[in-house]
Amino acid sequence: MNKNQEQSERKDPPVWIKKASNKTERLLGNSYRKDQILLYFKKVPTTADINIIKVSLRESGFLDTDGIKISSCGNCKIPVQLWSAKGIHTLVNTDSVRAGSGPKSTTVGESYSLNFLNTIPETDSKRKELKRGTAISPDGNREEIIVAVLDTGIDTDLVDPAYLWQETAGTVTGDCYKEQKTGWNFVSDNADFRDNHAGRHGTVVSQYIINEFKQSKENRLKIMPLKTHDKNGEGDLFGIICAIHFAIAKGAQIINASWGFYYYYELPVPYLKTLISNVLRKQGILFVTASGNKIDAEDVLAKQLYLAAHGLVLTDSQLRNLAIHNFYPAHLSTVTNSVVTVTTTDGTSVSTSQNYSKEYVDLGVLADQVSKEGMKFKLPFETSGPEVWISGSSFATAIATGLIGANCRKNLYVPNIKKSDFLAALKLLLNDDRSGRILVNNPALARKHIRDGACVK
Repeated sequence: MNKNQEQSERKDPPVWIKKASNKTERLLGNSYRKDQILLYFKKVPTTADINIIKVSLRESGFLDTDGIKISSCGNCKIPVQLWSAKGIHTLVNTDSVRAGSGPKSTTVGESYSLNFLNTIPETDSKRKELKRGTAISPDGNREEIIVAVLDTGIDTDLVDPAYLWQETAGTVTGDCYKEQKTGWNFVSDNADFRDNHAGRHGTVVSQYIINEFKQSKENRLKIMPLKTHDKNGEGDLFGIICAIHFAIAKGAQIINASWGFYYYYELPVPYLKTLISNVLRKQGILFVTASGNKIDAEDVLAKQLYLAAHGLVLTDSQLRNLAIHNFYPAHLSTVTNSVVTVTTTDGTSVSTSQNYSKEYVDLGVLADQVSKEGMKFKLPFETSGPEVWISGSSFATAIATGLIGANCRKNLYVPNIKKSDFLAALKLLLNDDRSGRILVNNPALARKHIRDGACVK
């Protein structure tokens, strides 16, 4: 690389769009749901609070406020609402949306954002003739770990229903989805959480988690299936927020988030950041998420935005650096919170198609197969044909979730949970030669190509 590229690599300048414009609106126009906005209040809004917002919308030129559909997360007492109406997304004017006059009322302390889309980071598609995964006999003496899987749902023709979470009688959960005793579909807002994704992404993720529990002497597993992504692998910010609150209310110890979205503004959505970074930590819940994969369309967009904002051309390596090309919620991982970001590694480098970072990536899962085609894992289901190998940080995330859930003591999931306790426990899984299924705080996670401790490419 040349001198300018080396300097750019060291500084890790992020891709930030500080002020919306018509050009950036066109570039980012497919990153959120049209005709929707999210409202975040300082408290659960009253009818009077809602009317104040409607008045401010009318003053901004949006006259048909009577036609707005307002949605909430079940009966959860949280200060978030989804407002839907034709063209309403054009009114919001913050760091996270395009130009517009914007609501001006601050009487009830509200803020706004677009309903950003997110996707499961996987390139593999249709999978056919999968055979049901093997089950293990339940052991009542082991501690139960509940893992909320926010994904495309679960196919019980492939995953043994015995692993599915079900709320037990007498459990006190408050009002949040009080009547729901099993998983939930946040795409269609109903109890049908069946996996209709062509690749059965949520099902594959769940089976990877299950497989890591099969040899556990400490814990047994219950999967809480929360369908946040549709048959195309697409979900949105509102569904994610609701699902996280469901997992909190129903007592999950771990949330598996094998998805994410590239984000181009200096400040993330404050509510999502607080919910994942602070609320989950205080509740004693570990949030395990994917580092993200190479997405060609997003790379093209990042190069255009970065060139316009900074006058520099991003290298392919920089595009995989989370400190430069921000992928959420992976980018929220810090030393002090309970966010664990996961990628795939061969022990000395990170998969060339996945993201890395010396600051934001916590774990690397060793691939089952490394070849010129990349780093891959064996599909956790048998098929009628030859063995199938798949790749993606979403699957590395699921394996890491399984390893954590199966091997870390339940008494670590306490209020103000310490991520460092889990990372220390995982280090004990390493062999004497420092090899093993997972890497913790390893230089290979910080740079893509490592030789003798130095970045060589």
